Amino acid sequence: THLYGEDVGDLDSAARAGFFCRAVVEHLRRETFDVVHVHEWVAAMIPYLLREAGIRIPSVLTIHNGMHQGLFPFEALAAFGLDGSHFHMDRLEFHGHVNLTKGGVLGARFVTTVSPTYRDELLTPEHGELLDGVLLSRGTDFVGIENGIDRTLWDPARDAHLPAHYDLDDLAPKAACKAALAEELGLDPARPMVLSAGRIIEQKGCDLVAAAMPEMVRGGASVVVAGAGDAPLVRALEEAAASCSPHARVLGRVSDALLHRLVAGADYLVMPSRYEPCGIVQLYALRYGTVPIVRRTGGLADTVTDASLPDGTGFLFDAPDPAALADAVARALGSYRTARLEALRKSGMRRECGWERPATRYRHLYDRACHDFGRADADASQKR
Repeated sequence: THLYGEDVGDLDSAARAGFFCRAVVEHLRRETFDVVHVHEWVAAMIPYLLREAGIRIPSVLTIHNGMHQGLFPFEALAAFGLDGSHFHMDRLEFHGHVNLTKGGVLGARFVTTVSPTYRDELLTPEHGELLDGVLLSRGTDFVGIENGIDRTLWDPARDAHLPAHYDLDDLAPKAACKAALAEELGLDPARPMVLSAGRIIEQKGCDLVAAAMPEMVRGGASVVVAGAGDAPLVRALEEAAASCSPHARVLGRVSDALLHRLVAGADYLVMPSRYEPCGIVQLYALRYGTVPIVRRTGGLADTVTDASLPDGTGFLFDAPDPAALADAVARALGSYRTARLEALRKSGMRRECGWERPATRYRHLYDRACHDFGRADADASQKR
């Protein structure tokens, strides 16, 4: 189910977003807050409506995925209490539609997205989904800040879902996690285990995993796919796994507990995304000493360092095609049972994947936003 409906053309979705945004703005008329931080198209109009209402509260908008902008026909303006004057290229009009994310970009004091490289990609015609010009107009007020993970929940030294615990000082028990997982899935524990976990959609490059799977298995790997999504892609993965029997498994949607066991037990994680705003599973993998094999895009490029470098944590490739993925996996498999693999695991586990650094950056933005609004108010007072 889609709680907020579709983000393109569904007037009922516009009505829901409009009701929510207007309710928030009415609440903000009555309460005092330092800053308002909104996320994605559903809430993106709050900064715009605050500005239109003259409510002096600084706001921050975070864009998690530039593909979803909230595009609706002219009639959607009424859901936000706005008249036709707002349907203008300098305001909410966007290629013949009302664009809710554009409203947030115009109204927020700062705009963020979830990784520095994805921020840069959104500023290009190739990845900007036509919003690149509007985002470019924000200059340095458009910022990329990586997401983090809950390091208490994702901790191989204390994870209650694992049959054995390990840490940076003692990686040996990770082998016990792999052995238990291989037995659970009916796989050969002597083969390197390659995991693909997440939504099975084209954006994630799942078709590339299906096409490259036979080559991975011929190279000596076992392949495990966990996730649910588009039926044709699921069928392609299941057919590929059947052709690679007994060395491949497609598990479908998995429990939280099994996801933890998969990340701990696998040797490598593949993420061949066509684009990836941030990505989260590669952060779990780094935390658990499971070496990522990722396409050099968005947050994957920011969070994984190629093994060719002294501080390498994984393997990166560029072309979004099966051959490039298979080549990267082959390069990774060359490290199996070598000192290099242990070095990559430890380097990844040392990486800061928590929320401390991102939270500090967000706090800095909040402070700047509040300072700027306070200074503007002081200047206006002096002019009066």
